[in-house]
Amino acid sequence: MDAARRAHGDRGAALVEFAFVMPVLAMFLFGILSAGMAWNQNLSLAHGARVAARYAATLPTRNYSSMDDYLDAVSSRLLANVEGNLDSGVTGRVACVAYVHPNGSTTLDQTRRRSETSSGVTRDGSTCFTDDQGADDTRVQIMVERSATFETGLWSKTVTLHQQVVYRYEVTNGL
Repeated sequence: MDAARRAHGDRGAALVEFAFVMPVLAMFLFGILSAGMAWNQNLSLAHGARVAARYAATLPTRNYSSMDDYLDAVSSRLLANVEGNLDSGVTGRVACVAYVHPNGSTTLDQTRRRSETSSGVTRDGSTCFTDDQGADDTRVQIMVERSATFETGLWSKTVTLHQQVVYRYEVTNGL
């Protein structure tokens, strides 16, 4: 009889426990969802950078009238393959494409970089980043970057997603 009376007094305990646990569980699940979306964006950046670098490594520069036209074509391929993760409204957006030639002196065989951010496109005779390739290697560099935010409901953290790829330029005069 006493046990039945005690059980009757615990009637709302499960509801109170649920009220304490639910906000923590919701923040945890929301954080996992937010982190998963950022991870997906990072994978998209990596995929787009690899596709664009492979395209650039096999694209003859002689098909273009200038190195800037060549870099524009590669950049278009890059932006088409990142699944909208580098659209013009994306925060912290950077898309850099560089053709690195160790001793190029002609219009189509020179080190040249095209960098695109939210504020516009810049072009110069440098590289996107320092790589560990040999000084005599002709190569293509692709670097992409954007901001992503982790949200949990109580706090948020902005991180920078960054991917960079280097491919050896494979086109020779015989192709």
